[in-house]
Amino acid sequence: MILNLKIAYINIKSGDKYAKQVLSQKEYDSRTIPYRRGEIQDRNGNVLARSEKVYTVILDCKAVNEKEAYLEPTVQALASSFGLDAVKLRSLITAEDTKNSQYQVLKKKVTQEEKDAYEASISTSDENLTKEEINQRNNVKGIWFEESYVREYPMKSLASTVVGFSNDLSDGIVGLESYYTDVLNGVNGREFGYLNEDSELQRTVIEPENGYSLVSTLDVNIQQIVEKYIKQLDEELSDGSNQELNGHGAKNIAVIVMNPKTGEIYAMATNHGYDLSDPYNVSSWYDQDEVDALSEEEQAVVYNDMWSNFCVSYAFELGSTFKPITVSAALETGSINPDDTFYCDGYEFITDTRINCDNINGHGMETVREAIQNSCNDALMQIGYRLGVEKFCKYQRLFNFGSRTGIDLPNENIGSLYTTENMHEVELATNTFGQGFTSTMIQEIAAFSAVVNGGYYYQPHMVKQIINDQGGVVKTNDPILLRQPISESTSKVLQEALEMGVLYGTGKKAWVPGYRIGGKTGTAEKINPETGQRWSGRYIVSFIGAAPIDDPEVVVYSVVDEPNVEDQTQGGYPHIMSRKILMEILPYLNIPATEEYTDEELAEHGITREEAEAGRITETETPETDENGNVIQSADSQVADNPNISNPPAEKTDEEQQEGLPDNAGITREDLAAE
Repeated sequence: MILNLKIAYINIKSGDKYAKQVLSQKEYDSRTIPYRRGEIQDRNGNVLARSEKVYTVILDCKAVNEKEAYLEPTVQALASSFGLDAVKLRSLITAEDTKNSQYQVLKKKVTQEEKDAYEASISTSDENLTKEEINQRNNVKGIWFEESYVREYPMKSLASTVVGFSNDLSDGIVGLESYYTDVLNGVNGREFGYLNEDSELQRTVIEPENGYSLVSTLDVNIQQIVEKYIKQLDEELSDGSNQELNGHGAKNIAVIVMNPKTGEIYAMATNHGYDLSDPYNVSSWYDQDEVDALSEEEQAVVYNDMWSNFCVSYAFELGSTFKPITVSAALETGSINPDDTFYCDGYEFITDTRINCDNINGHGMETVREAIQNSCNDALMQIGYRLGVEKFCKYQRLFNFGSRTGIDLPNENIGSLYTTENMHEVELATNTFGQGFTSTMIQEIAAFSAVVNGGYYYQPHMVKQIINDQGGVVKTNDPILLRQPISESTSKVLQEALEMGVLYGTGKKAWVPGYRIGGKTGTAEKINPETGQRWSGRYIVSFIGAAPIDDPEVVVYSVVDEPNVEDQTQGGYPHIMSRKILMEILPYLNIPATEEYTDEELAEHGITREEAEAGRITETETPETDENGNVIQSADSQVADNPNISNPPAEKTDEEQQEGLPDNAGITREDLAAE
């Protein structure tokens, strides 16, 4: 990562030096024909990154100086077409140190329209031209163009931490641009010129091979809905009092939306988004003048912080969102039965250490399902005791904690776990409710999806297809089922418990009218990295939920890291944000509402009936579709800044499942050729 940052920095500072090409002799010349780097699209064909052809204006001063009559026509053509200073041009052409130069860069990133306008201005094909005008145009000499491509991001900051960006040398720096950089890049072509036996100039052209394009799993509509509510919460919590946050409402706000039956990521976003067209502008989080004054190494640290993807690169203690995994493991191993009960008196003594429940007065007698509903630490410690260290650690690994998920994004963090050798009674007790070890968001959402989807662990992924520049499919990334850590019967018990948590327990603020939602809240006091002790008052709060919980089609995981409020454990910010996101994306995904609700229930959750029924689809309704059978939704009402957004395709059945994890170093064109 740091190496990539250095390359990007060098490219900004010294790009001219490394990109310069030398003009060869008249009797022999050659030129590079650049390839086009592939596009990055969302699942519906909306373009997130593309390369547009541009030109660099080159001047051969030696050619202009062959005749005095060439000087003024050439200067005037350049000045009028490209807005260049005529005085400086004359000086450049006639100066002692440049008058014989055959390669002077005058202007970069000239568009096709600008080039066409210039060529029209010196064309002699117009029958209305006077002899003098024709002569003037014929005397324009020494101007030529080098082709290149410039990377464009039509949707600016949308999905910036996922898409990433590339520099002018086509090196992907972060995100998909980095992970798939060798796939997106092509092979330059070449045009060779040579003199034949009759002294005639002949040319041989080797056409470039354009890069492949990515069809990602992202859905622009869902991504923008997610980013809208992240921004809304960020602004809501911001009061300007916390100078560390520079006007933001939390240190990190992050959301992942995933299909639990395929591992496809529909949306992934944080409040650290940035303009992909201007990635070195970090003023939204830092004082730009202070950053400019830093050394290259210090700037690299700032850029790394700005560009990193919290959802895959940051590991933290999950808190209670891990409890469903503990209970699943205990049920699956027979350590507990679904009908077992546990008594919570507010704490447990583990050896000589008192570990409290969140409810220090105790929950009383609880079933397994109620332990999840109430998020009871006391019951979870008792369940962990029955499970034991060996089985607990085994199931952490089966749910892929402590390992990369294999998601096709760079810099995935694996987190940190205890082993069977260094986990003792106290560590086991705290681990059962998600403290004492660390995980990433992508690890947690993949594991939770397996808990609620019938027990099947799918590898999360960001790219559906790789296509060539003709639209032909080079590779399709089918869902990869890695393992089944728990049975469908165990999953069913957890579905019921998680639904109780939203209806009656700690997740009530995530309730969505008309839908069966199941989910789990999480609160974890952070560790101070300098002292290694609990950081009093600093928390990560979260909610993870699935809908419809009896047959999940979508999972939403929302995390708020150090919300800018006095008591960070209160407010239910991730729960409410998840509810708002689900209320918009469930109708959009054509997932019907099946449950009745009352005005009193709506009022309790601060929802109007109009909001509850906006875009609602029921099982008895037939939604309007386009010619391809896709549900027509009003994307403009959801995202005003992006018209003409495609609708989601009909869901496909799972293809033949594969096993194994890919190398996390990225995919190359050679890999694809080998397949």
